[in-house]
Amino acid sequence: MVFLGYFCYLCPIVNLLNGTMIAKISLIALYLLAPAGVLYACRKIKILSKLGVVLTLYILGVVVANIGIFPSVAEARAELLSFQESVSEVLIPLALPMMLFGCDFKRFRLGESLGALVAGVVSVAALVIGGYLVCGEHLGVEGPKMGAALAGQYTGGAGNLAAVKQMVGLSTENFVMLSTCNLIVSFFYLMFLMGGGVALARRIVGGRGRKVQSEVVDAEIDENPYRDFAKRGVLAQLLKILVASVVVMGISVVVAKVVAGGDGISMVALILTITTLSLLMTLSKEVRRWDKSYDAGMYLIYIFCFVMATMADLKSIDWEQSVFILVFQAVIVFGSLFATILAARLFRIDADTAVITSNTLINSPICVPMIAATMKNRDVIVVGITNGLAGYAVGNYLGYIIYTLLNFL
Repeated sequence: MVFLGYFCYLCPIVNLLNGTMIAKISLIALYLLAPAGVLYACRKIKILSKLGVVLTLYILGVVVANIGIFPSVAEARAELLSFQESVSEVLIPLALPMMLFGCDFKRFRLGESLGALVAGVVSVAALVIGGYLVCGEHLGVEGPKMGAALAGQYTGGAGNLAAVKQMVGLSTENFVMLSTCNLIVSFFYLMFLMGGGVALARRIVGGRGRKVQSEVVDAEIDENPYRDFAKRGVLAQLLKILVASVVVMGISVVVAKVVAGGDGISMVALILTITTLSLLMTLSKEVRRWDKSYDAGMYLIYIFCFVMATMADLKSIDWEQSVFILVFQAVIVFGSLFATILAARLFRIDADTAVITSNTLINSPICVPMIAATMKNRDVIVVGITNGLAGYAVGNYLGYIIYTLLNFL
């Protein structure tokens, strides 16, 4: 009730004082407190406990974004989105080291990881071609370019989407439409995984391959790991975790800027450097004793989920024009997921590795932690990040190959 009262108090402030420092501070406070409120609600309300924290935060965020709380004037809306993007861009580089500090890398299996990666990339390529055969005539003259861009997107990420756009000459209008529709399809993809897709994948794969480690991890993950965060000893550990993560992020940003040549930041270099430095830090016994690092990073992921959901403006979408693009993307996204799962059953790859690989290819490595949390299997984070980085590497090549093939169809 206290959270709801504070929520109702903050929303009018954000609406009335948009663009002011008070509004931004209030919005940050809302983002910081929303996960705490949802965590509490999920423990007390049965239906929310079934949905899970991440799914509930997404739903709450989308509702908040579309009930008139945020400003609708174009200039104010653009300023708000810029502020939200700035907040979200900080959260992942800060959360990733925390979560990697808490991973057991001895359980990483190269063979299964590589097999899932190959299955994921091949299935994306096949589904782009298959989806184009179904929807191509409705996509216009830039259909092959859209297919190429999506091949890059769904094996690498937004950076590959932008790179392939430049490579094949996709118009800005269609690029924006692809990006908007991708948010919708990716949202439902994540909701499917968190709402029962992981369990379905485990059932399909069955007893083949390595047994899913959820039973072991269930015992390690507390239902409420945040209840003792206010204790003096835990606060001291959290301060160390925060300082270490900030240092890792700071060094990684510098490296990413150097790689980008001073023009922006190379996301590949940023994620790779964060991962490498975090892995090196786990060699320290002191770091391995930080048992709260994973949970601290997960709370930042909860904030990230809520922030991203509050950026979804459903009113801005031209549904009639985008319906075939949505169908095209849905065929690729969900088709490749089930193809990867079936390949896992055939080639004896465990279900969690297959699903986390599909997720990292479709949504990039930034979404790996939230699905790992749904699985209650933190060990797949390394697999997800590794395969996601490999996806970044091959995305541009695959995009151009797909563009060449689609022009012959």
